[in-house]
Amino acid sequence: MTNRLTLGDLFGAGFRSLSKYTGTVLAVFVIQSLVTVACMLAMAFVFAQQFSHLPMFDDAVDGDLVSLVWCIRSAPSAFLAVAGIAFAAIVFWQLVLWFLVGGLVGVFSQLPEGRGDTARCFGASGATTYLTYARLWLCSLPGWVIALLVWGLGMGMVQERITYALTLPQLFGPLIIASLPALLIVHYLWTVADYARVELSLRHESHAPGVVKTYLRTMLWVLRRPLTLVHSGIGWIFFLLFSIAYAYLAAGHPMYGVEGAVTLFFVRQGVALIRMAIHVSVLGGQIELGRARPLPPRRVEVKVDSK
Repeated sequence: MTNRLTLGDLFGAGFRSLSKYTGTVLAVFVIQSLVTVACMLAMAFVFAQQFSHLPMFDDAVDGDLVSLVWCIRSAPSAFLAVAGIAFAAIVFWQLVLWFLVGGLVGVFSQLPEGRGDTARCFGASGATTYLTYARLWLCSLPGWVIALLVWGLGMGMVQERITYALTLPQLFGPLIIASLPALLIVHYLWTVADYARVELSLRHESHAPGVVKTYLRTMLWVLRRPLTLVHSGIGWIFFLLFSIAYAYLAAGHPMYGVEGAVTLFFVRQGVALIRMAIHVSVLGGQIELGRARPLPPRRVEVKVDSK
């Protein structure tokens, strides 16, 4: 049954899940927006306290690399504070994300009817799988260490070019090329984690040994089925295309005043909603493929009569 599924089937299943549970997806988006707004306000406060009196910071925001380097060197504590805020937000969002993803997987797999049943299914699935997903994250740590080592090796090869970069293309070009092998490893790890979560939710495996075995089994399963990597890769491509299109349209069009800031905020939120819809659609397709995944082999216990 797995071999009969195509990319069209996976994206079609994702679109059906997205269209049927639009309210659930919007509720998750509201939670994401609240976390994002809190992080943005904290960063804006730090930058305003440090750079509100420096016109050079405006040039740095507009893409002047020399001005950006000067601002970083003149106020390293501000950028360290912003990095700390970003790190805390990422950790907090990861903790929340285990519950939200568990709820979405439960809803898309069980297909409840009505708002009440959907809310109960979402909450129960998120609470049931929370610790399981946490253990699954621990299983993925060795792979992330490998990806980090590969990224460090690539950065070491282009360090000289980055040091003498004078423009943003000269800076980001070597960065992208050096990061590409690590990004491929990260893409594989993300895909494995996605299908392992689906497997654990569908099979209701909640014990630590089951989590480890499921993760290792999913690593081999994803390698044998390139469709899984292509499907999730297309989702990331659309994610990047919308992000790049937004950055291209926003570049060179400054919006001044409160009205411009509000307009820019809603445009960014619209792009974020589209990107979340892409992720949710991919998740729906992964659940469809996960249903067709063969069950793990079970041990057969043989009782020996001692008489």
